[in-house]
Amino acid sequence: MDYTNITGFLDKFKKLIFQKEELKNLVIKIIKEETSFEFNNNSLKIKDGFIIIKGSPILRGEIMMHKKEILIKLKEFSSDYNFIDIK
Repeated sequence: MDYTNITGFLDKFKKLIFQKEELKNLVIKIIKEETSFEFNNNSLKIKDGFIIIKGSPILRGEIMMHKKEILIKLKEFSSDYNFIDIK
């Protein structure tokens, strides 16, 4: 059997997943720099240009206070992905 077609197909998904994780790590890093709050990868979701954060009200409030700066930094570091808002 020839598995090269299947391997190539699965590699595409592997790259997409890796890019998503890389993007999440960049968002977490920038939020940590701006707010000095620590939170895990599971508290963050990126969907259709929106960053959705699940966490304590204190964390979310701090992020909302720095939202403009966070979005500007994200635009600088990832010009190929357009972030619209943080929720």
